[in-house]
Amino acid sequence: MTTDIKNKLTQLHSFIDEAFDAKKTASYQLLLQVGINDVLVGIHDKQKNKYIALEKYSISNVHNFDGLAELIDTLLKESKLVNHKFQSVSCVIVNNLSTLVPNALFEEDRKRMYLKFNASLEGDELVAIDNIRSLDAKNVFAIPLSIKSKLDAQYSNVNYHHASSTLIDTLVANHKNQIGKKLYVHIQNTHFETLLIDGKNLIFYNTFNYQSTEDFIYYLLFVYEQLQLNPEKMETIFLGEIEKSSSIYTLANKYIRTIKFGERTDASDFSYQLQTLPKHSYFTLFNSYLS
Repeated sequence: MTTDIKNKLTQLHSFIDEAFDAKKTASYQLLLQVGINDVLVGIHDKQKNKYIALEKYSISNVHNFDGLAELIDTLLKESKLVNHKFQSVSCVIVNNLSTLVPNALFEEDRKRMYLKFNASLEGDELVAIDNIRSLDAKNVFAIPLSIKSKLDAQYSNVNYHHASSTLIDTLVANHKNQIGKKLYVHIQNTHFETLLIDGKNLIFYNTFNYQSTEDFIYYLLFVYEQLQLNPEKMETIFLGEIEKSSSIYTLANKYIRTIKFGERTDASDFSYQLQTLPKHSYFTLFNSYLS
């Protein structure tokens, strides 16, 4: 690996259960979560309905998906997990190029137009859709062609989804039998998503980029203000890459009375190594659509 690539691509975590068998990958599902700040690799053993491996790669000094695509070849060589034939491959795209459209209003030939209402497209993206089962809606999103070309050349059976689809669908479905409003905050290194859910209804969803702890709390309190929520009373659920020891949690706890950490769903089992991870972490990867 050249020095330039080392400065851009760093493996942060590798959890591989002893049950992982390269000779049995034809019964495994490969899960990829791709964003310009990090790439996650997960392995789901379909026969055992169990997650058995996870790798996390940090991406630095890359500012767009074309730049990330240049690192994919190196990642494919460095990873211990990805260079096999799998029963299926699912790629979760992490970007802010997505929009929700109710099924009653959706027309297939207008999907690019829907997306352009809320996002600035460069013109070479592939526009795709996810069915949000819990909302009777479509999530229209953009797949960077540079990433799709790389992955399609490596695998013959890639299914593409958007990270917000997993987040929205899972949280709304989990909340449908609950009473009252809850604010969910899904936190990543450079952005976070907020969802206000009331029963089975999604009231609000948005994504915010941030560079500092102060940015984070400013945007979060802005959401409270705009939605007329009381931070003294509103139950707020943190998910994603956040710990109690972080400066974000410390500052948020000064302004918001009730902060809890959420948990991933337990529709699948997890290997003992992955069970050591906080249950609120890697939420979109471990709740990805399994095919």
